[in-house]
Parts: sequence; C-alpha cells; structure tokens
Amino acid sequence: MPSDPRLRKKIPSRFSGGDFDAADDERPARDGSLFIWTIIILLLIGFAIACWIGSFYIFGHPEKPFSYDILNKLKKLESPKRFELTVAPRGEFLKASQILDRYGKLTPRELVHANEALFRNYLRNYKLTQDLVPYVVGTYNILDSFELTGADLFESGVVALAQSKETPQVLLEQVFTADSKVVPALHRTLLTGLDIDLKRENELSAIIHVERLSDGRIKATAISILYPSYESATASGTFTLDPPQVLNVAAGLPVITARRQEDADKKYSGFRKRAGLAETTQEGPPQNRLMRVERPIAVNTPAVPAQTPVPATADIPQVRPAIPLNATPVPATTTAVASASPTPQLPPSPTPTPGAIVASSTGAWPTYEPGQMPRGRLLNVKDMSGMAGADVNSERIYLQGNFVVTAAGQNRAVLRTQGAITEAIGIGGRSSNVRVIVEFPAGVRPPGEGATFSRDARRPFQITDVREGADGQVNVYVREVTRP
Repeated sequence: MPSDPRLRKKIPSRFSGGDFDAADDERPARDGSLFIWTIIILLLIGFAIACWIGSFYIFGHPEKPFSYDILNKLKKLESPKRFELTVAPRGEFLKASQILDRYGKLTPRELVHANEALFRNYLRNYKLTQDLVPYVVGTYNILDSFELTGADLFESGVVALAQSKETPQVLLEQVFTADSKVVPALHRTLLTGLDIDLKRENELSAIIHVERLSDGRIKATAISILYPSYESATASGTFTLDPPQVLNVAAGLPVITARRQEDADKKYSGFRKRAGLAETTQEGPPQNRLMRVERPIAVNTPAVPAQTPVPATADIPQVRPAIPLNATPVPATTTAVASASPTPQLPPSPTPTPGAIVASSTGAWPTYEPGQMPRGRLLNVKDMSGMAGADVNSERIYLQGNFVVTAAGQNRAVLRTQGAITEAIGIGGRSSNVRVIVEFPAGVRPPGEGATFSRDARRPFQITDVREGADGQVNVYVREVTRP
C-alpha cells in the first residue's frame, strides 16, 4: 500500500467510486444492441438474397402455377401469339415413329424436365431459347373430342384425341382453341373417325407435353401456333382458331384425363366395328378428313405466288389451247421441247397475272388468265398412282387430261378420265383407279354430271393433295386456277 495519504485517498475514490460502476453498467447494454442490429442486418441480407433468387426462379419458370400467376398479374408475360408461317420459330418436324423413338426412351425424370422445357418455351412464345421446336407431321385419326372448360389448361375450345395411322402406339392431343361462340360447331366437326393431316408446308403443330401411358403408348399434346382455319371434307362451314388469352396453368397437362382416355378408346373401338374396319388397319374413308383453310387474300392487293424454279434443261410443255373431247388431239410431240437438242430453247416464262382472288368454302386462291399461271410441272392422270403420299405442296404441280364428270355438287365435282371407263370394264390401266375431286371458285357452277371436257397446259388444274385408300383408290384433290 502507498504510504502517501493522498495516494490512499485516490485509490478508493477511483475504483470504488461512481465512475467505475456506470461504465460497468453501460457495456452490456451496448453489446446487446449491437447483437440485435447484427441479427436484423443478416435477416435483411438473407431476405434480399431470397428475393433475388426467387425473382430468377419466377422469371425462369413461368410453367409453374405460382410463377405464372405472379407474372400474369405483373403483366410480365405476354399471351400466346399467332405466328405467320414465314416467321415462325425454327423447328424440326417429327413423324409419329420419331416421337415414339425420342420420348419413349426417356426416364421419368428426363421426361419431366423435357415437358417443363416444352411448355416453358410455348409460354414464352419461343423466345429466350435456342431449342428447335418439335412440330408434329403425319395423319392422325380422331378417337373422340371434348369441349374445353375453365377447369382445363385452355379454357375455351375443343381438344381432339387422335391416333397415328402410321404408328398406332402414338396418340395425339390436338388442341383447338377458339371463341366460345364457335365451340359447338367446332365440336360437331371433330367427329370420331375424322382424319387430321398435319403437313410441314402449311401447318405448325408444336408439341407442348408428352406422356407415357401405362400400356406403353406415347401421348403427345400439341397446338397449332398458326391458329388457322379448318373445315371437314364432309361437313359444311369452317371454324377459325384464336390464341388463348389466359391459361389455367394449375390444371396442368395432359388435357385429357385417364377416365376420358379410357372412354375415347372404347368409343373408337366401337366405331371401327360399326364401320367394318379391322383392328390392324388404320385406313378410313379417304374423304373423311379435316382440311386446312387458307386465310382469304384481299382482292385489292392480290398476292402473286412465287414461281417454282425450273432447271434450264427441264422439259416444259408448250402452251396450246384447250380442245374438246370430240376434237382431234394435237400430237404429243408438240407438247415438249426436245431435251436432246444441243442448245435447247425454252419458251418464255409467262408472267403470272392473277385475274382475281377467288374464295370458296376452303378459303381463297388466285386465278389466272389461260396460259398465264406460274410455271410448274404438268402431269397426266396416269402419273397420279405414283404420287400418292408425295409432298405435292413443295412445288407447283398441274394436272391435264380428258375428263368425264361422275358427280357434281355446289362447288365441287368428281371426275374420271375417259380412258378410265374402258379400263374399268376390263382392259385395265393405271388411270382406272384414279378419281379427281376438283374444287371450283365460289360463284362458278361446276359442270353437270355426265359432261365431258379437256384440260391442257393452258388451263390445267392445280394439285393440292394425292391420297391412296386401303382399296387402292387414288384420290387426287385439285382446284380450278384459270378464269373462264
């Protein structure tokens, strides 16, 4: 202890006085406040990180019901849009066998990821992706169709369940979204047994979901991103599709439930028995099909179809006037330029000058003055047997010949060649099994039953489709493209 009294007085006053006790009491209070603020800041940082990650998830996965609802309320996700054929997203065209091969080998987890990507790309209108869009091509036969309600993903329209005619193990849910006013007519058109032809030239039916059924079949859900117009070959009237404005994503895919799937299978089996079709064959009535209707073209701004390039060495029929059946035909040697000539001279290409844009129950197309239609291949009826199933829309193909009208309707007529009559009696030939179904423009009266006429290079029919039935009957669908 210090001997100085003054020191002895200072020591107790310093360590036992009020200053020491006050500092000792304030330190725990400051330490507690600092701890609380540290916790608050950490929570705020965690909340900011969670919002950041959550926003990435919401924008990155619009196919999730929660994400879709938020994006839709914030107007950050545009509705599915109608694409034009010339500016549609890049894709690949899959036949039924290719769909089965691609998706049938996926594991359940892989199939889930594939379906998320398919639906996500559709919701984004195929933006922000480099994936090729899988489009369905081929012919499918409808098992049954069902009206869409608010409980479905698409709230207005009809969904048709169809089976591939080439690969019966593949089913297709083809969704037709339309205004509620046309749904009854649409449903009446999509009947059991109707064929749906999906062609790469004029249809883009995008796959948005794939399901593997318990019996091993593959069911793909598809929707046409062109939202075109259709009509049935055996029904009157047309229906036009419209893109959906709002989707009930919580309903999920596929659209058709297992119960409806079972009912559709039973209904289709009964239909085939009543129609007398074997279980193994998939061919139905060739005329019973759903046909695509092109959009009408404005008359005041007619679109001139692009000419099909023709090689310089190709044989091109010369233009000659139409001849009646009872007149002497011009020898065939005058119909072509000899390809063996050292310097073949091609006739000048006529400039297509559409006389009018004509409309009918299946849409509109340009008509031309005789001999002024765009250049294309000119075939005879005997060549049609080899054209069944060919891609006739990839180039312009015309049909000439001498015809007899066997049936006529409002704007259509069924034709046979004069030679087919004798061939059918017993002489035989390649044209006796060919039937030509010609469509005339609205307002043009088809020739009456029993009438005969001739069409040559100046006034040929344009071929739109060639199909062969199970009985070997070849149906050639053509349209009138020249003015009277």
